[in-house]
Amino acid sequence: MRLYIVRHGEAEAKAPTDAERNLTVRGGADVTALWAQLKAEGIKPSRIVSSPFNRAKQTAGFIAAQYPGIVVAQKGLITPDDSPEAVIEWLASCSNIEGLALVSHMPLVAALTGLLTEGVSTRTPFAVGTVACLDMELMAPASGRLLWLRSPA
Repeated sequence: MRLYIVRHGEAEAKAPTDAERNLTVRGGADVTALWAQLKAEGIKPSRIVSSPFNRAKQTAGFIAAQYPGIVVAQKGLITPDDSPEAVIEWLASCSNIEGLALVSHMPLVAALTGLLTEGVSTRTPFAVGTVACLDMELMAPASGRLLWLRSPA
């Protein structure tokens, strides 16, 4: 099964709280351009789940704009400092994650990708807006293969 792990686009440096940081104009444009290219290549997520932080929700919105009708939801479990093990437990409990795009933050996206592919929370490089496509045999540590990693130009 395919799983897309996405880091939010470029965000403002400051806001009253970390959760309130918004995407910059460039961040939104970069996310839009990358996902337009992925769509042209035949990539189509089945649904999008984002962190409840503004920049992740906004990134999910730009991705969703490429796929009219796609379901978008938020999950509190995928904020920057959440546990990758807890995310894997949640994903394993879901009835169908085929094609899921998970929009989150560093360090979680890097740790989750490393745990799913290598079995340890390694630090896979994730620039802002980057997407990792994993082929998952089952939802457990070291059961996935990184197919590709794409970043905005």
